[in-house]
Amino acid sequence: MTINRALASFGVRAAAMVGALLAATAVGSTPADAQQQIDEPRIDPIFGQKQKRRDSPDVLNDDEFDDYDKPWSPFRGLVGVLTFLTPDTTDLSIGVGPVYQPDYFGSDDFELEADPQVYVKFRRLVFFDDDGADFALFGFSGFSFGPSIRIVGDRREEENPALVGLGDVGLTAELGGFAATTFLDRFSFRFKARKGFRSGHRGLIVDAATTAVLFRYGPVSMSVTGQAAWIGERYADTYFSVTPEQSVASGLPIYDAGAGLRDFGGSVNGYINVGKRWSLNPYASYRRIIGDVADAPLVAIEGDRNQYIVGFHLMREFEFSMFRRRR
Repeated sequence: MTINRALASFGVRAAAMVGALLAATAVGSTPADAQQQIDEPRIDPIFGQKQKRRDSPDVLNDDEFDDYDKPWSPFRGLVGVLTFLTPDTTDLSIGVGPVYQPDYFGSDDFELEADPQVYVKFRRLVFFDDDGADFALFGFSGFSFGPSIRIVGDRREEENPALVGLGDVGLTAELGGFAATTFLDRFSFRFKARKGFRSGHRGLIVDAATTAVLFRYGPVSMSVTGQAAWIGERYADTYFSVTPEQSVASGLPIYDAGAGLRDFGGSVNGYINVGKRWSLNPYASYRRIIGDVADAPLVAIEGDRNQYIVGFHLMREFEFSMFRRRR
């Protein structure tokens, strides 16, 4: 991916963020609540040690943001790694950083490129990150669900010699729904089903993931996520099948990929506050390709079943007190 493609991706994410910005708000805490949290220690549900937690007023300037003991109120009915790790006062976070990853899914060739990131959280309704936008229109008893949309980048023949003769796969808009829940303030489960309906693939992809916060210590937090993906036949055909015509053009054997589990794996994500509204977010992930996709020529002959990604983002965080309600 060139720098122009990275900037285009940033533009798509930023446009979605601006559209949602008008709904931003958060819930404040009363002085009585704050005093109770200052005076009463709580037990860490994982490590068992006593911790003290105190509330603080809405962040109005950079100096106040440096107070690392602000309360954490993950998810607010939404699910995402950054929602887990960033302070509850964060409504918007933008940044960029390097990422080292395969040049197409299933490749054994890696590339280093710029990876822009936009994170948006508005009330308990909208959540936006690099996995798309989720709209929590419905919720009850700790569950939330609603529509989900994601833009998937294109795949071009020029990206890798192994793709020559297979044709380009265009930019795809995926539309579907999500369901999510959280428990013990540290664990989450999310499920998303989305179908492509423009340009690239027109198939179905289903993702499931479970996230757990490992620890929070001062300005540092870390989480782990386990995940798996299932794909439909039209999705598999678009990215992994080889038609007779493509076989002649590419030299790869004819192959008909079927529906089924595509991969499983996990990731480790960190959050390090490094000053006034800035944070460093390192991450690493691994996925193991399985099923029909693992036997596809692009993977079995030209690529690798094991997919690794490492990188980090330097993020600038924002909160918008003008939209906040006070009790």
